[in-house]
Amino acid sequence: MNNWLKVATLAAIASLLISPASMAAKAKPKPKPKAPVKSKAVVPHIVLGTTQLKGEDNPQFGVTYTLGKSNPINITLRSAEYTVEPVRVGNDTYIANTDEKLLILHMTYHNPQKSDRFVRWDSFRFTIVDPKDKNHDGLKDLGTDEKVSTSFSMNMKPAQKNEVFGVMKVPAEGEMPKLIIKGSDDLVLRYDLHGKVKGLPELYADPTDKTGATALAKIAATPGTYYPVGMFNFKLNKVEYSSASVMGDAKLAKDQRFLVVSFNLKNISAKPNFFRWDGFKNKVIDVDGVEVARCSTDVFQASKDKSFSSNMDPDQEMSLRYIYKIPNDTDLKMLTIAQGDGRTLEFDISGVK
Repeated sequence: MNNWLKVATLAAIASLLISPASMAAKAKPKPKPKAPVKSKAVVPHIVLGTTQLKGEDNPQFGVTYTLGKSNPINITLRSAEYTVEPVRVGNDTYIANTDEKLLILHMTYHNPQKSDRFVRWDSFRFTIVDPKDKNHDGLKDLGTDEKVSTSFSMNMKPAQKNEVFGVMKVPAEGEMPKLIIKGSDDLVLRYDLHGKVKGLPELYADPTDKTGATALAKIAATPGTYYPVGMFNFKLNKVEYSSASVMGDAKLAKDQRFLVVSFNLKNISAKPNFFRWDGFKNKVIDVDGVEVARCSTDVFQASKDKSFSSNMDPDQEMSLRYIYKIPNDTDLKMLTIAQGDGRTLEFDISGVK
């Protein structure tokens, strides 16, 4: 091949390599400009009538908020308190075990719609977050703010308002830091409860917790006062020794004597409750801390040396007596009364000789 032909061939190849089609195949597309980022709109606290509230991270007591888009209702949390005393709502009575206390939420429900709105205890989801960051879900009941409360379940008329209270079981120890109320469509209220819930009465509150939110497991009780024990109220009237050697079917050994504990018992629930000699866990403890009687020998009516066992009607009150066989050489210190896993009443009986 002559030199002229070689040059022509090289020129042809170079022309193909730098052709527009070849360049287009190798060219990288330019990136599209990014769309500007839109800032999120701040949703203000609005009560129904203008803009629906999507959520509130710092709601306040006494302020009204709207929950629910498709079926909304206005809620105002007016106040809250802790208690270990039974709460009766309609036919049910709610009690707290030793490791529990009750949280009572006083609220106002308002129907802002132009049609009826049905509401009851489970219309919204209530969640308590405890000091260990554990959730406790659900109201036990929703009652009306009346002296004799009924369970709240009704069609609320347009613009109707009702004052109600909710009952929740929460841990006995510590102040509950957060309450979450959730409506439909994932709308929530998240209340900071620090310093906003009324503490327990002094009798039931652990003095080492300055918030008044920790409930004692053992209560220093005194005669002549009613205290809740399960579904009953218990009042110690008198503790004394008897000179009798036989009471009912019980007979003493030579080195024993009868200890008689007189008390009143009242059924505080809305249903009949059965009671007999072993209805309560009751113990007599001596000065050395030894249990000299783990349970009463029997229980009598106040006026009869005859074993008692019976249903007690709602609000019925009875006068009864426990009897115990106690060794003659024993000095007593304490009588304890409890039911199931509930709190223990401790009575000082060291003065009984």
